Amino acid sequence: MSLVEPDDHALADARDEFVRHAIRAGVRLRGHHNQNFVLPLTEGLARHVECEVGTPVTVRIRRPEALPVVVRTWPREGEVLDAVGRVLPHQVPRCLAVGREASIHSYVDGVPLSALHPDGTAVPGDFVEELAGLLARMAQVGREALPPLPADWSSDDRDSRGFLRLLTAQVDHQVREPNWHVFGQLFVALGVPEDAMRRFADRLPAMTRRPFALLHADLHRDNVIVTRSGAPPLVCVDWELATYGDPLHDLAIHLVRMRYPKPQRERVIDGWCRALRRTNPDSVDGVARDLRHYIEFERAQSVYPDVVRAAQSLTGHPDRPGRRELARSTAVVRKALKAAAGPLGLDDVPDVADIERALGKWCRFSTSAPPSPATPAPRRPDVPPPPPPARTPPQ
Repeated sequence: MSLVEPDDHALADARDEFVRHAIRAGVRLRGHHNQNFVLPLTEGLARHVECEVGTPVTVRIRRPEALPVVVRTWPREGEVLDAVGRVLPHQVPRCLAVGREASIHSYVDGVPLSALHPDGTAVPGDFVEELAGLLARMAQVGREALPPLPADWSSDDRDSRGFLRLLTAQVDHQVREPNWHVFGQLFVALGVPEDAMRRFADRLPAMTRRPFALLHADLHRDNVIVTRSGAPPLVCVDWELATYGDPLHDLAIHLVRMRYPKPQRERVIDGWCRALRRTNPDSVDGVARDLRHYIEFERAQSVYPDVVRAAQSLTGHPDRPGRRELARSTAVVRKALKAAAGPLGLDDVPDVADIERALGKWCRFSTSAPPSPATPAPRRPDVPPPPPPARTPPQ
């Protein structure tokens, strides 16, 4: 399926009109970085994207108010989906049309894994095996099939240490620097120095060289959809943070963000290793030694989005945040600092009272703080989209 290119006026007009219709009439779904709307295709766009009228689709619109708290490798998610879909045609959505700020994807009929098995609970063994196989098959998406990588990407597709150092530089450039003028004094008050990520990179030891692959880079329970049809059982959505590098980075992100119970964690790692050995045995070299470096990186970089979001949530009050709001943000910040303390080499983690004081002072004196974003919509509802004609939705 080819994408709708912005310079094709007829297709672009149909796409833009459908996006406006989605905002008015679509079912809104939750999303940190995008507004998502589900609705049936209208006749005006259906004929351009080779789908039947009434086919349920998802419209994704970038949130203009979202702060830069994530690293992005590619600006257009649709181009990534187009590449992934050639290898995993049934386990990712199709991108039907793409514009500058919005894209239209095939709808995945199902519920998030988080709705069936929340964070901290065990995931059924067959789902664990399916996820491990999905991660392994992603390694078959070669660099040549993906959109061009940024100029600072190394041509050495096995330099694992160099890749992890690049990730730390990207966090510094794409996340810390854009937020520092607003939140820098808060981070310093919390004991996080301006050069924390550079220090982390400087401490990295030698690492085993592993062949690079496409990485989802955000594979958690909300981004895994359990399909209603069961064929395939799982579909992986939200590829906007996808990147290209050491597969061990994807496993580390998955382990940290899925929050498996401890007894299941080792089984997940073993399942991943077994699946990768079948497709690319070199990808599992040095796992026992190097996985911890990627897990430490994930915990280190998470301090920036967690603190920024916690602080930003306190700025939407007409006077000042109440005790409940302040206590909630303090708990989030303390948890993030405790997780990042070791990887970032922080001397100590401030106690609850010190964090509350730092947040309160930041709220009083940060006159340039951006407004709090609109309250996110509820999680993806456990209901189908607006009724389409009686047919099976495309996968």
